[in-house]
Amino acid sequence: MARSSYNITLALIVLFVGMVDLSIVLEDNGYSNILVAISKDIPQPDDGGIDLLDKLKTLLTQTSAVLFEATDNRVYFKDIDILIPSSWTITPAIQPTNPSTTLSYQLADIRLDSGRTVSGALPHTSHSGKCGVTGNFITLPIDYVMDEEETIEVQAKGLVQQWAQLRYGVFEEHGFPNDDLLPYFYRHPDGYDAVSSSNDTEIKGDLKSLSGGDCEVDANGIISNQGNCRFIPSATGQTATTSLMSFHWLESVIGFSEISKHDKRPPHRQNRLCSSRSSSEIMANLPDFSNVDPNPSQNTIPVFRQFQNKMIPVVYIAVDTSKPSNPNNTQSQPLAIFRRGLTNLFTSLSYTVQDTLVAWSTFENVDSGSEGSYLKEELPATRIEDGKEDLDAKVISFVYSESVLIRDVSAVIRDAESRLRKYKDVGGSILYVVTSNESETNDTVTEMNLAEKLLLNNIKLVVAESGPNLRKDLFRISVLSKGSHYFTPAWDNTFTAINTEIVKDCENGLTTERRTITSKKDSIQTSNPWTGSFSIDETVGKNTTIVLQSPKEGSFTITLTDPSGSPITLQNEPEVNNWNYPDSSIKVVWQRIADTATIGRWDYRVEYDASSCSACDEEPEIHLQIGSSIRSETSSPLPKIQPWVSLSPGSDFVDLSQHPTVIQVRFDSAEGRLGGLIATADIFLDSVFVASIPLFDTGLMDSDVAKDGIYSGIFYPDTDGIYTINFYAVHGNSAKKGSDRLLSSDQNSYCCGSSLPTITLNYFEITANEAVHFQAQNAQSQVASPIVSDFQGNTYGVDNNLVYAELKWTIPFNTISQTVKYSENYETLVNTCESASDALVVYNSLGDVNGDIHVNAGTPVYIYVSAPYTKDKNVYFVVETTGKDETKVCSNLVWTERNPPAYIFTTPGPTSSTISL
Repeated sequence: MARSSYNITLALIVLFVGMVDLSIVLEDNGYSNILVAISKDIPQPDDGGIDLLDKLKTLLTQTSAVLFEATDNRVYFKDIDILIPSSWTITPAIQPTNPSTTLSYQLADIRLDSGRTVSGALPHTSHSGKCGVTGNFITLPIDYVMDEEETIEVQAKGLVQQWAQLRYGVFEEHGFPNDDLLPYFYRHPDGYDAVSSSNDTEIKGDLKSLSGGDCEVDANGIISNQGNCRFIPSATGQTATTSLMSFHWLESVIGFSEISKHDKRPPHRQNRLCSSRSSSEIMANLPDFSNVDPNPSQNTIPVFRQFQNKMIPVVYIAVDTSKPSNPNNTQSQPLAIFRRGLTNLFTSLSYTVQDTLVAWSTFENVDSGSEGSYLKEELPATRIEDGKEDLDAKVISFVYSESVLIRDVSAVIRDAESRLRKYKDVGGSILYVVTSNESETNDTVTEMNLAEKLLLNNIKLVVAESGPNLRKDLFRISVLSKGSHYFTPAWDNTFTAINTEIVKDCENGLTTERRTITSKKDSIQTSNPWTGSFSIDETVGKNTTIVLQSPKEGSFTITLTDPSGSPITLQNEPEVNNWNYPDSSIKVVWQRIADTATIGRWDYRVEYDASSCSACDEEPEIHLQIGSSIRSETSSPLPKIQPWVSLSPGSDFVDLSQHPTVIQVRFDSAEGRLGGLIATADIFLDSVFVASIPLFDTGLMDSDVAKDGIYSGIFYPDTDGIYTINFYAVHGNSAKKGSDRLLSSDQNSYCCGSSLPTITLNYFEITANEAVHFQAQNAQSQVASPIVSDFQGNTYGVDNNLVYAELKWTIPFNTISQTVKYSENYETLVNTCESASDALVVYNSLGDVNGDIHVNAGTPVYIYVSAPYTKDKNVYFVVETTGKDETKVCSNLVWTERNPPAYIFTTPGPTSSTISL
């Protein structure tokens, strides 16, 4: 039967409004727009990459076929784009390869890497941790692709397991050796140790010790050497067909766990995060399967396309057409120098970096105040070889507007930044502004805000400024954004140096060389000075600036104390106005630490004196910004912030009727991800502060599936709209005392199913304002609720017909209240836990879990409970969590053993044996 085409898009990350759409698309059963990228850290093989590309395509082709079978002939990979590293030489053997300026490794769905992943030598999916919410990306080790010992069928099944996590928001249905939270073995209610897995029938096999021989198992089925014991399935005779999320390598296993046969008790991640629902049940409710019919005759071989992005920054030229403040620049000789300077740049780029995209724009007169309307783009970003003739024509025909004497450079940078932010992860951009000084501006645009945006969005500001006096309107923002500023009274050979710098940046690529450490906006009182601190780590310390933006009235003083406790005398810069515009109502005080700043924690104090001003505001709003540049020109690039929000399947927004907003961020250095950080997301709606969300990398929160250097949090919006997120992070050892955040700085311990060694950068600190914009819809109909994902317990014993258990967990986001439910029938707790009875808390209290929906997130809970006991019966427990919308969700199960020892209850008491985790 014919049916209309059905489009589903999966937008994994949204960094900024207007970003290039790289979403996966599902149409007519096939997934398109899948991006697979090869890391630049993988050197080009001797054969040019032929064998690697062939094996990669073979694996992806087989994965498509396995996925099609596992989903009952419903979905497959229709076409796949492969991104070749920029460092590889394109040879005829790996043609055709098309140039690209919109694809990059950081935007890929599957990322081929040279090292090990969180899961060792196996593929791994970085995931938001919320059930039914899409993952972020798959890391695919090159050794996995090139492995010639394993069959391609088994490799493909392993990749389908990761695809299911990425696309469908389901999780592995197995445990991990030596993992307390997600154990490889768990204590079955019948009293023996069982393998954590979900299968439709028994998997046949033996328990073998890693040191040789059989495992140590007693008459009751208890394994004494669990850490050294593994279950080895039999190679033949298996009848189980599920699940690909556990024993995927078995030949008989071809599908996902079925709703009717899914075991709800094993403490693997699928049960913990999805309220004991099977992967098939989760998938059945997704748009991918609700409108897609089986098509058994479908050809599942993908179409492959190869691309290469040289990561060349876009050169965006903005030229001032108003009459120069120095009339000499309109004379024939300076005008010829100006024209020759620009045409020489185009010639140099066309000879050396032919793939550079160059755009031409102009500006003059006053700004109307409407963002995007002031800077006139006359030639869009076009490959220099294709657009050089048009660019040259613009320069040759260039004339100044004799009757226009006004310009607004603040509006130029504002408009250009909004256009260039989309190039952040695909090579960045160079904003080349050619202008005169004596600019006018309106105070809706400030230097400090724009400097932060330029740094965040990988935009390098290069300024050629001319004028009859030494008022350099763009010098300060060039320093604050780590740009380059060239000033000359009249046009001269300055253009030669500018051209050399731009061509070099296009050849070598842009690197992160400056960081905003602290950016604080708030009101201040004369009686209540600002006091605080900031950190300088080993990567920064040059040209450290302390900038204060304030009203012109009143006096403000900044004092510093270095890590040794010594006060610092700063270079006093004169007080100036925003953009040096005399009529601006905003005053800027900026000071620089003279030498390379000392590593450690610095203290600052900002004081306000209104005694000299009768009209001064009692509580003026001020903005303090502290930034620092790379310590040495030979140092590695500074760590980059990579933030994102997981969007809803089939949408370019967060559909709150499906899931809450999952916010994540990581900080990538040349050596690896930064660990041990205390991170926070501050959220705004229409510039109004809404919430501050702690971000965790403990492996214990429902938004955080592993210790992998990715910091996660969950936000439940009350209102539809476009939200903005500011990120702040500081290394745990550098933070102020008194933080009760549940955070372990040890990123290298094995926890929570997987972990990834991370890099410790003492005294690291960063602020990234307006780093993410996302749209939220259906706030009033949101059904997503918090869930405890790390519920664990131990049996204490039986006393007077009551069984006592020691329980612990971590409070999830958005929690209003919690209670412990119990039953001797685990199906009751899984299916209708609200109707179950409350366990009695006999040690510690749940009273602290109250209406504060964010402060308690991440707080550990440790209690003892009691419940009625029947001989030869297990007692099952769950944690019921009530969210702010009064919906209730229950955790995974834990249970007591059937015949615990008799103990007179005292608190806290000894524990006799471990129950399900």
